[in-house]
Amino acid sequence: MNKLKNAYAILIGVGHDLPESVVDATAIYKILSDKKISGYKKKNITLLTEKNAIRGNILKALDNLIENADEDATVFIFYSGHGGTYTDNDLIASSGKGTPKPEDENIRRYFFQPNDCTIENFQQTWVKAEEVRDKIQQLRSKRLIFFMDCCHAEGMTKTTPGTTSKKEGEDPVGLAQHVDEGRGISILTSCRADEKSYILPDDKNSLFTTCLIEALKGKNRSYFDEPYVRMTDVINYLMKHVPNRKPEQRPFVNIQMYDNFVLSRLPKKKLHKLKASTEKLNKRGKAVKKELVTVFRKQENNNNALLFVHGFSGESTNTFDSMQSLIQEDDSMKGWDMYPLGYTGSIDPKFGKGIWASVADIEKTADNLAAAMTYKYSTYKRFAIVAHSLGGLAVQTAVLSLPKEVINKISHVILFGTPSNGILNKGVSKKIDTRWKELRKSKPFIKKLRIDWNKAFSEALPFKMKVVSGTNDKDILAATIFKPFNKEQRVTVSGDHFDMVQPDSVENDSYQLVITTLNDNAFYNKYTNQEEIGNLLGKHKEVITKLLPEKNTLTENGLKQLLFALEGMDRNDEVMELLLQHPLAKNKSDLLGIMGGRLKRKFLQAFQESDGRKSKEYYSKGLEIAIKKNDLGQIYYLAINLAFLSLVYEGDKATMKEYASMALKATESDVFNSLWKNATIAEANMYLGNFEKAKKYYEMTAASAGVREKISIHTNAYMAYSSLMHTEDDEFILFLKTKFLS
Repeated sequence: MNKLKNAYAILIGVGHDLPESVVDATAIYKILSDKKISGYKKKNITLLTEKNAIRGNILKALDNLIENADEDATVFIFYSGHGGTYTDNDLIASSGKGTPKPEDENIRRYFFQPNDCTIENFQQTWVKAEEVRDKIQQLRSKRLIFFMDCCHAEGMTKTTPGTTSKKEGEDPVGLAQHVDEGRGISILTSCRADEKSYILPDDKNSLFTTCLIEALKGKNRSYFDEPYVRMTDVINYLMKHVPNRKPEQRPFVNIQMYDNFVLSRLPKKKLHKLKASTEKLNKRGKAVKKELVTVFRKQENNNNALLFVHGFSGESTNTFDSMQSLIQEDDSMKGWDMYPLGYTGSIDPKFGKGIWASVADIEKTADNLAAAMTYKYSTYKRFAIVAHSLGGLAVQTAVLSLPKEVINKISHVILFGTPSNGILNKGVSKKIDTRWKELRKSKPFIKKLRIDWNKAFSEALPFKMKVVSGTNDKDILAATIFKPFNKEQRVTVSGDHFDMVQPDSVENDSYQLVITTLNDNAFYNKYTNQEEIGNLLGKHKEVITKLLPEKNTLTENGLKQLLFALEGMDRNDEVMELLLQHPLAKNKSDLLGIMGGRLKRKFLQAFQESDGRKSKEYYSKGLEIAIKKNDLGQIYYLAINLAFLSLVYEGDKATMKEYASMALKATESDVFNSLWKNATIAEANMYLGNFEKAKKYYEMTAASAGVREKISIHTNAYMAYSSLMHTEDDEFILFLKTKFLS
């Protein structure tokens, strides 16, 4: 199947004072037309260089795309040349006509500079960003990638680093933001506004183009699961290798992409590294049907923008859909436009769609937020930002990079479940998930973020801020959410890591927090259980004082809160006594399992020996009860968790296998199928070395699991497998990521 038979390209090298731009555009033409690499049909490629790279030809090439490219086509646009920027007052001054506009109405605009564009005739020869944007909007296909190699060092000459100066008036990020039409096209610029695009010594192409050619030839990875190079393969290669070779040059990419489509074929010499399985390819090859949402609400004359920045486990339209839907009906919020920001569902972050992410992905999100606020949404007078999970780290990073005039537009920032103090460094263990080591409190990213934040806002924050923890957040500790901020900025609401930002009604504390904060009213917890808040904040003694005297009349939730408080005060004998003797808990293994699970998660967050030991004690006592009652579901649930702890906590593979076999036997006797039964069969077979059978059942599990379940199952499987096989990067790890985090 030729995935590139319906591929189109427009390649522009303006020449004039940039002869190397012609070399670059021609080099990309040779790659795309090479049947051994890309195999684009030559009739589908338009190459415009030197005197052909003029306004009329560029617009005609775009018109041809509109006419010929159908909804399934892919489009590759490459521009090497200058970009320009101007304001309304610049035009008024140059024409000598009209009255200059007030500064807040003096809009900055952007354009491409064709071969014949000069300072004398630029209004007749330029190609304005909005013209290109309007043409792209008319395309039937949304599968488009636009490479902009602008902002060149003087003539792109091969000079010693640091000896050239940036061309005045060029701003590639601003140009990209004004070309972006909001339907999910991907735009990649060679550098930022304050940087240059270089040619390194002895290279014939610009650094950006050199890396682009390398990526299209498949240098992006050492192994492949399909015979193609996709858009994100190329983007990730450029984002990594350009600054590695020239730190002063950092590409920018927008992350709200519609589809991760094919750009080139894998060269034959790399095909021997292709994996046998093509199932993922077949799945990805299908057309993306879901419409990309980049606007929640936009109304004429609104001066306020509410920006929703999600984490990395999904996309903003899912994370904040219920929140924005309720706001749509709230009269107090009628003056606010609303926009979602962050990775789209068709694009995977580096480590997949989980709660945690790489610093590089956080920084990409931060770059996009800062660029949107500076350029795309520059006409708004006021911003408020609501972020979830690691999206909150991106928000803080973005705010620190903004110019003062944009920071001064921010009125409110609300961060839900954001680990602002990083992964806490309690406990020492070789078993800790090293994928997230760069987010530990002691590592450079978090340390620099906290230092820079405290320095920038040493006197006072110029906006109102709230940081929020959920009472049942099992994934992000309250300590890392609250620690960097003042007491009056800390809020606790009901919910776990996900549903605390998904209110089901206006009578929800998360929703009320957003509305009252944005309307500058006082917020009070009306709907969140006070004992749950007390336990979250470590006020265990207060909870015990209130609930222990009433222990015999408590509801099941009240009993749970008392148990959590006693455990928090290390009064474990009393916890076990209640679990074994209380009327609501006696001879019930599920509450023991809940306590075991609570401590297992604490162990995986901080790797404290005491948490692992107590978790195993609760699971073991629960298993004893389940076996006596022949409760098969509880037996395999408790046994598989004991197998996990035997491996990850104790390093005891023999005991791990015993518990895995017990869990497997219980699933075989249980006639009822369920998601967790299949997950148990998969995990047990992994512990017993039956990896193909484990894959089969993990695949069945992933097919019916939701986002939360997928993340939970992947966490267990990844931690167990990496501990079992002493590797964090092999085919089985890739399988788990593909099935649960893609």
